[in-house]
Amino acid sequence: MSDPLVTVQNVTKTFEHEGRSLEVLKGIDLEVDCGEMVTIVGPSGAGKSTLLHLIGTLDLPTEGKILYDGRDVTRLGSSDLAEFRNRSIGFVFQFHHLLPEFTALENVMMPGLIQGGRRLENRARKLLDEVGLSERLTHRPGELSGGEQQRVALARALLMEPKLVLADEPTGNLDSQTSDAVQSLIFDLNRRHGITFLIVTHSRDFAAMMPREVSMKDGRIDSDVRRAQPLETQGKPT
Repeated sequence: MSDPLVTVQNVTKTFEHEGRSLEVLKGIDLEVDCGEMVTIVGPSGAGKSTLLHLIGTLDLPTEGKILYDGRDVTRLGSSDLAEFRNRSIGFVFQFHHLLPEFTALENVMMPGLIQGGRRLENRARKLLDEVGLSERLTHRPGELSGGEQQRVALARALLMEPKLVLADEPTGNLDSQTSDAVQSLIFDLNRRHGITFLIVTHSRDFAAMMPREVSMKDGRIDSDVRRAQPLETQGKPT
């Protein structure tokens, strides 16, 4: 039997603040298989975003291990870790973090340019077409709606063909109709490409649609519910 795509083993995270220790994560164990759709829910301060950042190798745990395909990435040096992150993980955030002076096409190409100047323009064009933005290639972020900006961010996250996409409140800044369309797009991308999605959300409706819902409370996993079939949204990208 193959290893899970991601394995989190007894991970803790403690921050030092004004001479005091704040333990945010208190022994997290989690496995995510390739192709899964997983959401993480819980109240503010539960540790959801901290866990996502650790899985994304944007930070390192105080204790414990994070493995990808059985490989302990917490042991990698900073340059190897940055290369691994760029190649293997896509990120989507509530605030799109698009570069305002660049076009949609250029923003999507950015991960390739960061990694040794690879333009990957044809792939970027194909991805923008896939998310319904083939007519917006030369538009800058300020000329796009919130939903369009989030779709650019999704396309950018997929450029390097990662196995895993991490999303932190990807619909938290959108109106309900646009949110439904982005949620539907995420399901579609999972179906077509087999991409693993791990999504932090405050939206109980979105979480209820997902095949697996992990709930956190006080720095620990409170429950881990798997559903037989995801209940997809009806909205489609427009």
